[in-house]
Amino acid sequence: MSTFKITNITNTIGKREAKYNSILNIEYVDKMTKKTIPIKAGDTIYLTLDKLPISAHLLRVKNLVTISEVSADELTYVRKIQEPKKVVMPTPTKETNVTGEEPKSQKKPVIKKEKEEV
Repeated sequence: MSTFKITNITNTIGKREAKYNSILNIEYVDKMTKKTIPIKAGDTIYLTLDKLPISAHLLRVKNLVTISEVSADELTYVRKIQEPKKVVMPTPTKETNVTGEEPKSQKKPVIKKEKEEV
C-alpha cells in the first residue's frame, strides 16, 4: 500500500483557462465500491491505495494536479499537525467572601404588587 499526496493546482493556472479554480473529482475503487473524492482548488488530499487511479493520472497529464508519493514518517507528521487540539475548560468553582460566605446575587428579586381598587 502506498500513500499519495494529491494537490489541486487549478488556482495557479491562468484565469482565462477553462478549468481555473474548479473542483476536481478523483474516482477510485475501494473494496469493490467506487468512491469519488472532490478536491477544491489549492487543497491537498492523501490517498492510501495499492496503485494510483486512472482519473488521477489523467488530471496529472492535463497539469491540473500534482502527485507525489509520501513516506510513513511524513504522513504521521501531517496527521499530527492536522489533529485538532483539545481545549480543556476549567471547572467553575464557588466563590466565597473573606468571611467564608457565598456571595449574594447582585440582582434583587422583582416583586409585583397588585393595586387594590377602592
